[in-house]
Amino acid sequence: MAYTMQEQIELDQQLKRWQKRQLTAVRQNNIDRAFESMNDIERAVWEQVARAESYKDISVLAWETAYKVIPKFCKLAR
Repeated sequence: MAYTMQEQIELDQQLKRWQKRQLTAVRQNNIDRAFESMNDIERAVWEQVARAESYKDISVLAWETAYKVIPKFCKLAR
């Protein structure tokens, strides 16, 4: 699937927002509780997003799953 330049910029911006939220969540005292409640797929998506340098580093399935995983576990870490 080919994205326009604008779409690529927006996808990279979304990735950076997720990574910023992840970093904030990791700094919270309750992140261990959030990690314990993750299943293997959720943990893999979390890690893939955290390590990505660009949206291209994330599989399409992981990207779609990240829309649920990142907010859910960032909220649990509060």
